[in-house]
Amino acid sequence: MKVKPMREDTVLQRETVFMATKSGMDRKKVLSESDILKLVQKGNKDAYQEIVVRHMQSAYYVALAFVHNHQDALDISQDAFVRAFRKIKRFDTQRPFFPWFYRILKNLCIDHYKHRRRLNEVPLEDVRILKAQEEDREMKKALWKGIDALPPEQKEIIVLRYFQQLSCREIAEVLGKPIGTVMSSLYYAKKRLKGIVGKYLGFE
Repeated sequence: MKVKPMREDTVLQRETVFMATKSGMDRKKVLSESDILKLVQKGNKDAYQEIVVRHMQSAYYVALAFVHNHQDALDISQDAFVRAFRKIKRFDTQRPFFPWFYRILKNLCIDHYKHRRRLNEVPLEDVRILKAQEEDREMKKALWKGIDALPPEQKEIIVLRYFQQLSCREIAEVLGKPIGTVMSSLYYAKKRLKGIVGKYLGFE
């Protein structure tokens, strides 16, 4: 897929967002995320670079789990960081950044679905979400198909719980739902996923 060049006035360059190994901040001072975000709100772009470095991997894998396309996941996660920067002055720095950012990222993924009905599947051998390399290729394919077949809300919870390793309490905060609702949805999502994967593998 041909990628359009970034505009000169774009806050973040692709190399900065996805290949940065350090930020311009003074690492002699250990700042909390809240303190860093306060600097961002004052216009400190180096401070925002630090936020991007902290969350860029999680953002990419969340997007990848939704869109199943490497390049689209890069584009969407980059766009989410740019949009978050534009809205950062409205952010409450006393709250965690990722739950707020996640909603921006999720909305972009939804927009992607609306504009692209036909998604390109990521070659599973190139994806390291399933870290156990000995996993059978057929099982991986079946798992992807199973996740895709889940209702959107259940798919979202599976992605956050097992792809991002968030606790149920953290998922509740990200989604703005009671923890009991999250736990119930996770239970039924796992039950449904097990049935779907079993069907694909001929267990039923």
